Amino acid sequence: MVAMNKRTNNSMDRCKIVRRRTQSSALTSVGDSENTTTLPLDLIIEILLRQHAKTIAICRCVSKQWSSLLRRQDFTELYLKSSLSRRRLLFAIEFECKWHFFSCPQPRNLDKHATVVETDYHMSLSGDWNDNTCLSSNGFVYLLDKQILKGKLERVPVIYNPSTGQRIPLPKVRAKNSNLTSFLGYDPIDKQFKVLSITVTFDRRVQHSSNEHQVLTLDKGKLSWRKIECSFPHYPINYSNGICINGVLYYIAVRSNMTTLIACFDVRSEKFSFIESEKGPRLTQIFLLINYMGKLGVVIQVLGGQDELWVQDDTKKDKSLKYISVMPRTSIQKSIWATDTGEIAWVLSQWTRPFYVFYYNLEKKSVRKVEIKGIEEKLLIGIEDSPEAHFTFLDHVEDVMFL
Repeated sequence: MVAMNKRTNNSMDRCKIVRRRTQSSALTSVGDSENTTTLPLDLIIEILLRQHAKTIAICRCVSKQWSSLLRRQDFTELYLKSSLSRRRLLFAIEFECKWHFFSCPQPRNLDKHATVVETDYHMSLSGDWNDNTCLSSNGFVYLLDKQILKGKLERVPVIYNPSTGQRIPLPKVRAKNSNLTSFLGYDPIDKQFKVLSITVTFDRRVQHSSNEHQVLTLDKGKLSWRKIECSFPHYPINYSNGICINGVLYYIAVRSNMTTLIACFDVRSEKFSFIESEKGPRLTQIFLLINYMGKLGVVIQVLGGQDELWVQDDTKKDKSLKYISVMPRTSIQKSIWATDTGEIAWVLSQWTRPFYVFYYNLEKKSVRKVEIKGIEEKLLIGIEDSPEAHFTFLDHVEDVMFL
């Protein structure tokens, strides 16, 4: 295990864990040497790294020393590294003017006939959210809230961490036009979150164009937007929420000449590039971008037939798309993603009881479903109404970092 910072206070090098030997000794003071055991700090850290984020939140309340230890950058980085090995499904459920967040382990062993997965409830978040903009990246969620600012109803971008409950309203984008599209990305090298905001302007001569690109780096301290350059005028398509893969943010866009393309924004260098398709699928038929086993995957709608999956080809210089397989019709689905073993998974747009996640095996051409329990029991017992909106995110990690 990576060693913790050597500058740790001597008082933290030895932590005392109280053992209750019998019921009669339950009220024994912490300082009683007969009922305490001193464990090395490294062992304490190793134990904590295996716990859920809720347990970490409780441990922060034990003492100021524990709170200081568990908020340190080296601990949060170790915890994130540990969380990456136990990725989860994150469910965002809008019900009765609140967003409720649940998560569960990503189902494995899908060859079994019956699969049921229990969810853990995180917490609820009040607000009137725009359900067309709900993004997730490396444990954080980006949403647009509707608020009254200076007597005017406006959309305010908010970053939320379901693992810690931290809610960060972002400053208003200063732009000439209020028609904005934003995306959340994560740079795994510098370990930074960034929000890309694009101003879309209507011009009769060129239809739409984007004339301002701004970036906000999420960091401790004052947050502010700064302008960046893009030499390729383009504007994002409204239904494209974008996806961040290995530090590159992808979204569907259109140039001023109405050519459809996939825009690529390197989160670290803040440089733009594009994927166009001279050969292969028509990008005008793109339905969704997904992370397919660490590469960009594109779901193509084929008129009168099944959908197709195309994946970025890293063996070519232009990283163009190559055909992988046909898929079941997915246009009626709410969320679509790919597992680490290459299966395509989705949830239905319409809420169902029970609530299922469906998995499609590309080789066997077969579909299995996994029942997700805990959401109905928490929110909808005795209620006939269904959630107003819901999103499912793959590869959610518990990140205990505070921004």
